[in-house]
Amino acid sequence: MLARHLLRTAAVSLALASTLLTAGGAGAAEASGWEISLSGSSPAGSLLSVSSVDDDHAWAVGSKSGQGVIMRWDGVQWGEDTAPGLPEVWQWSAVSAVAADDVWAYGTVGRDQVLVHYDGTRWNTVTAAGAADQAWPEVPIDAVPGRLFKGGDALYTYSDGVWNTFALPALVDIRDIDALSADDAYATGMKYPVNGGHPVTYHWDGTTWTLMETPPVRPGTDTAKIAVASTDSVYVAGWATDPEITEPVPGVAHWNGSTWEDITGALSALYVHAIAPDGHGGLWVTGNDQAEPADASPVFWHYDGTTWTEEPGATAPDGDTRWPSYTFYDLAPAGDSGGFWAVGHYSTPMNSQGDQTVNGLVERSTATPATAPSAG
Repeated sequence: MLARHLLRTAAVSLALASTLLTAGGAGAAEASGWEISLSGSSPAGSLLSVSSVDDDHAWAVGSKSGQGVIMRWDGVQWGEDTAPGLPEVWQWSAVSAVAADDVWAYGTVGRDQVLVHYDGTRWNTVTAAGAADQAWPEVPIDAVPGRLFKGGDALYTYSDGVWNTFALPALVDIRDIDALSADDAYATGMKYPVNGGHPVTYHWDGTTWTLMETPPVRPGTDTAKIAVASTDSVYVAGWATDPEITEPVPGVAHWNGSTWEDITGALSALYVHAIAPDGHGGLWVTGNDQAEPADASPVFWHYDGTTWTEEPGATAPDGDTRWPSYTFYDLAPAGDSGGFWAVGHYSTPMNSQGDQTVNGLVERSTATPATAPSAG
């Protein structure tokens, strides 16, 4: 997963009391624990990935109207990244920042993949190993000091200008990667098709990738997300469909260093698109909420190691209010303050012609899990 490393380098407080600016002239909106940082008309129509290195440097990537866009946080507000060197792409789907002068982004244009690196002054194109993944073009990347990891229909590592490729069995696709260090990383994905296939999780030891035990999730669960808190605390998550019900069936499993445990518990009715360790032994989860009755509010779930708590996100001032219109695709620490970024999109109400506008969305957490209301 993308840039979780701030949580591992320092003990942080999750208190956050700043008021964040909203793009496009929209006023700040607050909800329990989360507030709007970007909404309304902006260069971003949808944001798929976010990564931060400190309180003043963060990047979020996505697209608008078929053109890739990279947004940058400068400590005060989000704006389009204007550093030179960015090629035109249809979509940027992943970003991973190691430092303010060491940032990677991955995108696609047509059937081709594009990998770029920011050196603090400009973006430079780097030749990526392998061909573009035609099955899942939004391949994951994750960077740590000294190494870049890339997924897709193979597992790739890049260091000192050299790519190494680890071949995968047929129909296996890596959907997410999270690294602790250059010699300790985890990847998750699926042996497809979902029905009849099974989740796969791999561990990198600095030399090769090793297949781990299969996570104990419900059959048909597409485990597209992984989050690593430590070598003995790894989470994988996804969702399944059930012909008997209309809502998605989420699934979350936890690796304690020796065995997997299904911890899905009360988590329900959520298309799981993003997970992140909270830095205190728990987990944040979000995506697209489908709980009945239909609600237009964004939803976050927090797991404290025992109990799941559902928490509303902030609603955009111009957001739809009639049915689920908020989707988050990634979560990442928001610097040393201990807050979290969540990125995605939302839709506005239909106009008289039945049209809607989809706007990029960034929210930031403003309260700690410890201060959130507890579930029974």
